[in-house]
Amino acid sequence: MEPSRNPNSHAAAIMIDEFARSGVANACISPGSRSTAIVTGLLRAPAIRPWVILDERSAGFFALGMARDTCRPVILVCTSGTAAANYMPAVVEASLSRIPLIVITTDRPPEARDCRSPQTIDQVRMFGSHARWSVDLATPVAGLDLDSYYRTIACRAFATAADMPAGPVHLNLPMREPLIDVNEEREALARINESESEFAADESRSPYTQVYPARPSLLPDSIGALAHKLRGCDRGLIVSGPAAPSPDAARSIARLAARLNWPILADPLSGLRAGHHDRSRIVDAYDVLLRDPAFCAANQPDAVIQFGDPPVSKCLGQFLASRPRRSHLMVAEPGTWPDPLQIASDVAPVATVELCDALFESLDDPPKISPWLDSWLAASARSRAVLDAMLADETTMFEGKVVAELMRLAPDGCAVHTGNSMPVRDFDTFVGQSDRDTALFCNRGANGIDGVLATALGAAAARKAPTILVLGDLSLLHDIGALQIAARYPVHLLVTVINNDGGGIFSFLPQAALGDSFETFFATPHGLDFERASALGRARYARAGSWSEFNAAVGYALDHPGLHLLEIRGDRAHNLAMHRGLIEKALTRLHATAREK
Repeated sequence: MEPSRNPNSHAAAIMIDEFARSGVANACISPGSRSTAIVTGLLRAPAIRPWVILDERSAGFFALGMARDTCRPVILVCTSGTAAANYMPAVVEASLSRIPLIVITTDRPPEARDCRSPQTIDQVRMFGSHARWSVDLATPVAGLDLDSYYRTIACRAFATAADMPAGPVHLNLPMREPLIDVNEEREALARINESESEFAADESRSPYTQVYPARPSLLPDSIGALAHKLRGCDRGLIVSGPAAPSPDAARSIARLAARLNWPILADPLSGLRAGHHDRSRIVDAYDVLLRDPAFCAANQPDAVIQFGDPPVSKCLGQFLASRPRRSHLMVAEPGTWPDPLQIASDVAPVATVELCDALFESLDDPPKISPWLDSWLAASARSRAVLDAMLADETTMFEGKVVAELMRLAPDGCAVHTGNSMPVRDFDTFVGQSDRDTALFCNRGANGIDGVLATALGAAAARKAPTILVLGDLSLLHDIGALQIAARYPVHLLVTVINNDGGGIFSFLPQAALGDSFETFFATPHGLDFERASALGRARYARAGSWSEFNAAVGYALDHPGLHLLEIRGDRAHNLAMHRGLIEKALTRLHATAREK
């Protein structure tokens, strides 16, 4: 690499070269002046694809969705000032969801800080504890050789973002004017082969500093102690909460469940409800079962092994916290502590596959007959059958049926993204198992409703198969500006918005009894629809008022690449009544079966 005449361009080119060598393939750029040297450096790096996202807030979530889908760090680049502050929501989510991002904020030089210089704020460590690592870089300067410094910084940033627990890193790069040498950059860009097929990294070029990831493991004595607590326990549960979908982890958890002969209470975001692994011990209707005090009292476990993040279901959390256990083993990714209820008796900071495989080898085969396992599976199957039958007969556009139908129609290999609040809870209650390879994703780090559309757009941009997003109207309104991304880049994404004119989840809470005050300050009706808004992303718009229209619209969207926006009008009061009625009928059936025995 020939050295640039401009020190900013030289430093930027060196860092970007190391990012490419390390394996970065995508960078999201929000236009601005101070970041010019980074942008022109990216244009010289054919191994890294640049994505221009006008709004930093949308860019942050777009990069998050892409990093989650590709399982490798994505670069974010912005200019100085409040542009950088707009990354904060996505950085928070990336930190809590353990998604690797490399955030490069360009800055004014030190002498321009804290003196009312334009477009200058305090950017040093601005993301606080949400960044895995944050550094205020040395300002590039002519005549000082900092090549090894910038190369090492880039290698360290990539390794820190990707290592366990993955997350965002923040590089703040101050630069003095002139920001670039325009003639030099024009000559360099003219020499670049602009073929858009060269987006793969050159694997023959190793990074300046190769960082080897360490994977913590438990000592044999620790495995032996855990196995001793679990051995001979007939009444145990495996709880699998939200986690990055992993076929290896799903197979390992299923194999451990078989060795213990325990049921698996599988969160919809766990990756265990759908796929080609052994699902014979999966309980998927626990959100209904655990609303029944009699069932809870009769089915208290003596031991629990819990994987992933805290489950979506509030009922499940309350059930797990209802009394102490002989053992409650929390399997936590190193650097995390997913125990908000403080119920863990043992914590294993180790990867899921390693823990499962080690316990499997240390435990003996259980008795072939397990009344405990059979009772959970039978109750779950009966409840799911009742719910499925009632949903099949439902003619209104009930929100719970929307998510169930989307999963039924999603083809093998399709990614489904869901918003928080009601949609993810409806997946938990109303969607059972599938043998298709259909992964379900949700931003459950901070449980926010912001950035959901931009996240799905980033994931869709990284995939060849279609992507489905289902979210509420307030969530879409929060992120409406992200539609402009689809106008610039082709994505195959079906956005299904359930428009019940406000915050539907609040209808389930005690403040719903506040009357007019509830409508004004909690339900927040807006009276808008999304047909005209869809034009912002050049989306094909449809509204479904019946299930035949719904099936036709979904089928068309999955068969025709591009952005599609499907709107379903809902009614908050009807949705509340339907939820309560369906769950009551499922529990009535459960009680009737128990009496028949």
